[in-house]
Amino acid sequence: MASLLFGYFVSILPAGVLALALLLLIPRALVGARLAVHILFFILARDAMSPAGFWQLNAGSMRLSGPAPVLLALAGMSAALVVGVAWLERAAREGMPWWRKGRVVASVLWGVAGAVVVTAIAAALKAALGLPSLPAPGPAMYAPILVFALLGNAYEELLFRGMLQERLARHMSATRALLVGAVLFSLCHAWLALIVTRVGLPVLVFTLIEGLVAGFVYRRAGLLGATLAHGLAIFALAIGLY
Repeated sequence: MASLLFGYFVSILPAGVLALALLLLIPRALVGARLAVHILFFILARDAMSPAGFWQLNAGSMRLSGPAPVLLALAGMSAALVVGVAWLERAAREGMPWWRKGRVVASVLWGVAGAVVVTAIAAALKAALGLPSLPAPGPAMYAPILVFALLGNAYEELLFRGMLQERLARHMSATRALLVGAVLFSLCHAWLALIVTRVGLPVLVFTLIEGLVAGFVYRRAGLLGATLAHGLAIFALAIGLY
């Protein structure tokens, strides 16, 4: 396990150092440029998980193939990044709702509903197209997969909904910001889809659906709801629910 994590961290270290150097050089007032650095680092760190063997993708499914301690360690890294980025980029997340004001339970329900919508649409498309499935993990892996799915996607949602969509909404209507943010979210999976895994269109379609639903939930329920919608949908996919 230690060698797997060490190899992964070594592979993303140059990108991390360059990203940190840029963040030290770019003034805080240039929020868009700083956000672009964060997103580029996220893409590189996420896509490095494939050659590291932490997950597998095919046209119809995704499986988290890393051992449970590795998934939990990666989840901890994601949680640390959420805290660090949220603190560092206070200007970029100005106005970002963490949850529906005064109604955390409502935000949770919105998130669960969003996950159900993503899962239902993806399952229907998979069945209609007859896409293949990878072997499902055993129940013993459900808990670490859930922790990883929620914390890993909290980092992604902070960047794409809490910061990117929120900032886009300052320059266009909320609906257009949602649509643009969702398309950019899907586009940021293009390297993973077309080069790293060569799965292609199914990854782009799935992430577009995710982006649209998570963006809608974010507008209604804040970052908590969007994270639950995204994370629980990935959990359902990763355990082979469909």
